[in-house]
Amino acid sequence: MMVMMRAWPALLLLLGAEAASAGEVLHVDITEGSASRLPVAVAEMTSGTFPGVAEGRDAGLALSGVIRADLSGTDLYRLVTAERIIGADEHIILAPFRKAGAQNLVIGQVQGMRDGLLDYVCSFYDVYSERLEFSRRIRVMPEQWRRAAHKCADMVFTRTTGDPGHFDTHILYVAETGPKVGRGRSLAVMDYDGADPTPVAQSEELFAMPRFSPDGRQAIYMSHVGSQSRLILRDLGSGQSRLLSLPPGVPVAPRFSPDGRSLAFSLGQGGETDIYRLDIATGAILRLTDSAGVDTSPCWSPDGSRIVFESTRSGRQQIYMMAADGSDQRRISFGEGASASPAWSPRGGYIAFTHIGADGLRIGVMKEDGSRSRLVSNGPLDDSPSWAPSGRALSFERGHPGDGPSEIWMINREGTGARRIASVDGVAPDWSGVRP
Repeated sequence: MMVMMRAWPALLLLLGAEAASAGEVLHVDITEGSASRLPVAVAEMTSGTFPGVAEGRDAGLALSGVIRADLSGTDLYRLVTAERIIGADEHIILAPFRKAGAQNLVIGQVQGMRDGLLDYVCSFYDVYSERLEFSRRIRVMPEQWRRAAHKCADMVFTRTTGDPGHFDTHILYVAETGPKVGRGRSLAVMDYDGADPTPVAQSEELFAMPRFSPDGRQAIYMSHVGSQSRLILRDLGSGQSRLLSLPPGVPVAPRFSPDGRSLAFSLGQGGETDIYRLDIATGAILRLTDSAGVDTSPCWSPDGSRIVFESTRSGRQQIYMMAADGSDQRRISFGEGASASPAWSPRGGYIAFTHIGADGLRIGVMKEDGSRSRLVSNGPLDDSPSWAPSGRALSFERGHPGDGPSEIWMINREGTGARRIASVDGVAPDWSGVRP
């Protein structure tokens, strides 16, 4: 017997309903290259066209396409296709999805415009138990229609993995234009998938090493004007900038603490470079390292208690760890080649880094104690890894020998699904947290 469920308008009666109490959270994972993908179908629901939504295409189909692209890019899901069949009285027949092997079904439907906002209903079903796992209404401005799809995909991701999604996020980066010599640079932000690249700051100064604040409202970056280097704190909403007062020297590699109250950065003075900590509110500065050579690229642990960084104190660049007050400094990276640009996963457990070897630059991942180190990208010039808030994906810059521009790429934590993010040219990507 074919199972039939009324989707619209009966589904509207379930808006906001949570079915989490009805069963345990599903979980899918990829471990050491062994994949067990969750079979999911994303139903194509036609909704007609709406002003400002999807450039005149059918809104429902366009949003479904974004959800499908989000989920397929993770390598955690196997997308199942089946013909959508509508029965009498607008019933959706689930049997074709079950027959095709789908364990879950995502249904998104544009419900119309209210108060100038786009209403999008995101629902997630267990096909075999015929149970609604969740159904929520998402409301955005019409021009932000892609956000509605990303938010729906994030809900599915969180429900099935237990981790926060990374689809409704931004990437901050240094956009590049022109030839390699004298190439123009500007600070820019884009959606995680490369859509809607938008300049944040444009001037004659050169931008480098931008980082989001934990709440995504501010950015810290290095600015070059002539021979002068400085750190700039910028409010991304108002566009107002603040020059940080620092000791003499060349400041580089700033990074916010998880609570957003402090900055760790490096300062070059007299041939040596050490790591400092700045209290943003008071301006108080604490020196954390004092070793011969270069200590740079600090990155905080998710709880703010430790800092991982790179240092040449042992000869070549290697990864070290210390307490947030500078105590207990110890090396954690070993093996052939050098290691640089560490980035601590916001979910904990892993540290990404740039491996420097005879065959070029690669992105690597290791456990936070330095064990189980492995390379996840294939170069030839991969650098500057940055974690998604889910801790399951990385963005990075990919350079090319010669005059070719650098590109922003993405890869899953296990080394699968490497792909260029849209068509932007740029360096130093930094992934935001989930947007409010």
